[in-house]
Amino acid sequence: MEAMTALREKIILGVLILLLIIGGGWRMLHLNRTSKPELMQVDQIEMEDQLAEEPVLISVHLVGAVNMPGVYHLPEGSRVYELLEMGGGFTEEADRESLNQARPLFDGEQVFVNKCGSEQPVQEANTGLININRATANELTALPGIGEVRAAQIVEFREKNGYFKAPEDLMDVSGIGQATYDAIVEQITIY
Repeated sequence: MEAMTALREKIILGVLILLLIIGGGWRMLHLNRTSKPELMQVDQIEMEDQLAEEPVLISVHLVGAVNMPGVYHLPEGSRVYELLEMGGGFTEEADRESLNQARPLFDGEQVFVNKCGSEQPVQEANTGLININRATANELTALPGIGEVRAAQIVEFREKNGYFKAPEDLMDVSGIGQATYDAIVEQITIY
Protein backbone atom coordinates (compact mmCIF):
# COMPACT_ATOMS: atom_id res chain seq x y z
CA MET A 1 0.00 0.00 0.00
CA GLU A 2 2.86 2.30 0.67
CA ALA A 3 3.99 1.64 -2.85
CA MET A 4 0.57 2.63 -4.13
CA THR A 5 0.60 5.86 -2.05
CA ALA A 6 4.10 6.72 -3.22
CA LEU A 7 3.05 6.12 -6.84
CA ARG A 8 -0.06 8.24 -6.35
CA GLU A 9 2.02 11.06 -4.82
CA LYS A 10 4.46 10.90 -7.76
CA ILE A 11 1.59 11.05 -10.27
CA ILE A 12 -0.02 13.99 -8.45
CA LEU A 13 3.34 15.74 -8.23
CA GLY A 14 3.97 15.06 -11.94
CA VAL A 15 0.53 16.39 -12.90
CA LEU A 16 1.11 19.51 -10.78
CA ILE A 17 4.50 20.11 -12.42
CA LEU A 18 2.96 19.54 -15.86
CA LEU A 19 0.13 21.99 -15.05
CA LEU A 20 2.69 24.57 -13.87
CA ILE A 21 4.68 24.20 -17.08
CA ILE A 22 1.55 24.43 -19.26
CA GLY A 23 0.24 27.40 -17.23
CA GLY A 24 3.59 29.20 -17.46
CA GLY A 25 3.78 28.57 -21.20
CA TRP A 26 0.22 29.76 -21.69
CA ARG A 27 0.96 32.89 -19.62
CA MET A 28 4.08 33.69 -21.66
CA LEU A 29 2.18 33.19 -24.91
CA HIS A 30 -0.67 35.36 -23.66
CA LEU A 31 1.72 38.16 -22.56
CA ASN A 32 3.49 38.13 -25.91
CA ARG A 33 0.19 38.40 -27.76
CA THR A 34 -1.08 41.35 -25.70
CA SER A 35 2.20 43.28 -25.64
CA LYS A 36 2.79 43.29 -29.40
CA PRO A 37 -0.33 45.31 -30.29
CA GLU A 38 0.52 47.84 -27.57
CA LEU A 39 4.00 48.27 -29.01
CA MET A 40 2.54 48.65 -32.49
CA GLN A 41 0.08 51.25 -31.23
CA VAL A 42 2.88 53.25 -29.62
CA ASP A 43 4.94 53.05 -32.83
CA GLN A 44 1.94 54.14 -34.87
CA ILE A 45 1.22 57.05 -32.52
CA GLU A 46 4.87 58.14 -32.64
CA MET A 47 4.84 58.05 -36.44
CA GLU A 48 1.60 60.06 -36.55
CA ASP A 49 3.14 62.62 -34.18
CA GLN A 50 6.23 62.90 -36.38
CA LEU A 51 4.08 63.42 -39.46
CA ALA A 52 2.00 66.03 -37.65
CA GLU A 53 5.14 67.86 -36.50
CA GLU A 54 6.33 68.70 -40.02
CA PRO A 55 6.48 72.49 -39.97
CA VAL A 56 4.29 74.61 -42.19
CA LEU A 57 6.62 76.73 -44.30
CA ILE A 58 6.14 80.38 -45.13
CA SER A 59 7.84 82.34 -47.90
CA VAL A 60 9.42 85.69 -47.08
CA HIS A 61 11.22 88.11 -49.40
CA LEU A 62 14.35 89.65 -47.83
CA VAL A 63 15.61 92.84 -49.53
CA GLY A 64 17.79 95.84 -48.82
CA ALA A 65 21.10 96.00 -46.99
CA VAL A 66 21.69 92.25 -46.54
CA ASN A 67 24.40 90.01 -47.96
CA MET A 68 22.09 87.59 -49.78
CA PRO A 69 18.70 89.12 -50.62
CA GLY A 70 16.08 86.74 -51.92
CA VAL A 71 13.02 84.65 -51.13
CA TYR A 72 13.43 82.31 -48.17
CA HIS A 73 11.25 79.51 -46.83
CA LEU A 74 11.05 79.28 -43.03
CA PRO A 75 8.85 77.43 -40.55
CA GLU A 76 5.70 79.28 -39.56
CA GLY A 77 6.35 81.35 -36.43
CA SER A 78 9.94 82.22 -37.42
CA ARG A 79 11.37 85.59 -36.45
CA VAL A 80 13.16 88.32 -38.42
CA TYR A 81 16.56 87.45 -36.90
CA GLU A 82 16.24 83.89 -38.30
CA LEU A 83 15.52 85.29 -41.75
CA LEU A 84 18.55 87.58 -41.48
CA GLU A 85 20.75 84.60 -40.58
CA MET A 86 19.54 82.78 -43.70
CA GLY A 87 20.23 85.90 -45.76
CA GLY A 88 23.86 86.09 -44.64
CA GLY A 89 23.35 88.95 -42.18
CA PHE A 90 23.57 92.71 -42.54
CA THR A 91 25.88 94.54 -44.94
CA GLU A 92 28.22 97.20 -43.52
CA GLU A 93 25.89 100.07 -44.46
CA ALA A 94 22.77 98.45 -42.90
CA ASP A 95 20.84 100.36 -40.26
CA ARG A 96 20.60 97.54 -37.71
CA GLU A 97 18.42 99.54 -35.32
CA SER A 98 15.65 100.28 -37.83
CA LEU A 99 14.41 96.70 -37.86
CA ASN A 100 12.72 94.77 -35.05
CA GLN A 101 14.60 91.48 -35.27
CA ALA A 102 12.37 89.80 -32.66
CA ARG A 103 9.06 90.21 -34.47
CA PRO A 104 7.39 87.18 -36.08
CA LEU A 105 7.21 86.81 -39.85
CA PHE A 106 4.15 86.04 -41.94
CA ASP A 107 3.71 84.35 -45.30
CA GLY A 108 4.21 86.53 -48.35
CA GLU A 109 5.86 89.36 -46.44
CA GLN A 110 8.75 91.45 -47.69
CA VAL A 111 11.34 92.44 -45.07
CA PHE A 112 13.29 95.54 -46.04
CA VAL A 113 16.61 96.33 -44.33
CA ASN A 114 17.36 100.05 -44.49
CA LYS A 115 20.74 101.56 -45.18
CA CYS A 116 21.91 104.08 -42.58
CA GLY A 117 20.21 107.41 -43.18
CA SER A 118 17.39 106.07 -45.37
CA GLU A 119 13.82 105.15 -44.57
CA GLN A 120 11.80 102.15 -45.68
CA PRO A 121 8.97 103.17 -47.97
CA VAL A 122 5.61 102.44 -46.36
CA GLN A 123 3.72 103.37 -49.50
CA GLU A 124 5.01 100.96 -52.10
CA ALA A 125 6.32 102.81 -55.14
CA ASN A 126 5.02 100.26 -57.63
CA THR A 127 1.55 99.83 -56.14
CA GLY A 128 0.78 103.11 -54.36
CA LEU A 129 -0.75 101.09 -51.51
CA ILE A 130 -0.23 101.75 -47.80
CA ASN A 131 1.09 98.77 -45.92
CA ILE A 132 -1.09 98.54 -42.79
CA ASN A 133 1.48 96.24 -41.17
CA ARG A 134 4.27 98.82 -41.35
CA ALA A 135 2.67 102.26 -41.58
CA THR A 136 2.97 104.66 -38.67
CA ALA A 137 -0.15 106.21 -37.15
CA ASN A 138 0.62 109.44 -39.00
CA GLU A 139 0.90 107.61 -42.34
CA LEU A 140 -2.39 105.76 -41.73
CA THR A 141 -4.24 109.08 -41.46
CA ALA A 142 -3.78 109.45 -45.22
CA LEU A 143 -6.52 106.84 -45.62
CA PRO A 144 -10.09 108.19 -45.96
CA GLY A 145 -12.07 107.93 -42.74
CA ILE A 146 -8.98 107.18 -40.63
CA GLY A 147 -8.23 110.02 -38.26
CA GLU A 148 -5.52 110.28 -35.61
CA VAL A 149 -7.48 108.33 -32.99
CA ARG A 150 -8.39 105.46 -35.34
CA ALA A 151 -4.83 105.35 -36.73
CA ALA A 152 -3.45 105.06 -33.18
CA GLN A 153 -5.94 102.23 -32.50
CA ILE A 154 -4.71 100.39 -35.60
CA VAL A 155 -1.08 100.67 -34.52
CA GLU A 156 -1.96 99.64 -30.94
CA PHE A 157 -3.98 96.64 -32.20
CA ARG A 158 -1.10 95.60 -34.47
CA GLU A 159 1.44 95.85 -31.64
CA LYS A 160 -0.76 93.83 -29.29
CA ASN A 161 -1.96 91.13 -31.74
CA GLY A 162 0.78 91.00 -34.36
CA TYR A 163 0.62 91.81 -38.04
CA PHE A 164 -2.58 91.57 -40.03
CA LYS A 165 -2.70 88.32 -41.99
CA ALA A 166 -5.29 89.63 -44.45
CA PRO A 167 -6.50 93.18 -45.25
CA GLU A 168 -10.01 92.39 -43.95
CA ASP A 169 -8.49 91.68 -40.51
CA LEU A 170 -8.42 95.47 -40.17
CA MET A 171 -12.12 95.21 -39.27
CA ASP A 172 -11.07 93.50 -36.02
CA VAL A 173 -9.92 96.93 -34.82
CA SER A 174 -12.62 98.57 -32.72
CA GLY A 175 -14.48 101.22 -34.71
CA ILE A 176 -13.55 99.95 -38.17
CA GLY A 177 -16.60 98.44 -39.77
CA GLN A 178 -17.52 97.26 -43.22
CA ALA A 179 -18.22 100.77 -44.55
CA THR A 180 -14.82 102.11 -43.47
CA TYR A 181 -13.08 99.01 -44.79
CA ASP A 182 -14.88 99.26 -48.13
CA ALA A 183 -13.74 102.90 -48.45
CA ILE A 184 -10.03 102.03 -48.00
CA VAL A 185 -9.67 98.43 -49.24
CA GLU A 186 -8.32 99.55 -52.63
CA GLN A 187 -5.63 101.67 -50.95
CA ILE A 188 -4.13 99.17 -48.44
CA THR A 189 -1.93 96.10 -48.47
CA ILE A 190 -0.37 93.81 -45.87
CA TYR A 191 2.79 93.08 -47.89
